Amino acid sequence: MARRIEYTGPPVLTLAQVAFQCRVEPEDMAPELIEQIIIPGVTSQCESKTGAAIRSAVYEEEWPADRQSGHALDVGQASDVVSVFSQQADGSWVEQVGPFDLRQDLRESFLHFLAVRPVGRLRIRYRAGLDIDLHPGVRNWLLMAAATIYRYPEVFLVGHTLAEFPSTFLDHLVAEITVPPRF
Repeated sequence: MARRIEYTGPPVLTLAQVAFQCRVEPEDMAPELIEQIIIPGVTSQCESKTGAAIRSAVYEEEWPADRQSGHALDVGQASDVVSVFSQQADGSWVEQVGPFDLRQDLRESFLHFLAVRPVGRLRIRYRAGLDIDLHPGVRNWLLMAAATIYRYPEVFLVGHTLAEFPSTFLDHLVAEITVPPRF
């Protein structure tokens, strides 16, 4: 399973977009609630539901020695490889210089080694993030989720986290980027 190293892009929603969806003036909203809890919360829920990177970030995952070239990366919407390290027999890690070919599908990205796949366990870092303009259904899912949470905070806000948004027809809005199950 890949882990997020750091976000590299801005949040995918703005206070103004959420305010417009809620039909409220931005100055009448609680900006801290929207920007620090609701927007990151619905983004995280969408990433969890789809397996795709919604907000641009750098991810790292490890491949076992027997995983072949051409395998899918764990996080969908990968755009480029940052680095590949191979573990040596003594346990040290050595950076590989490529060439690498990242082939993007609608839902998944596949890493191919144009030369021979490096021997041993691999540690792969890559950038991933959704082009939200190409997938307006995802933006709609995020906005509807944010507006619902804003309107009914007692149902979804638990302390400083969000309860899971119920599965409904909204899931079809993110279906085109949802990574298929691996097992």
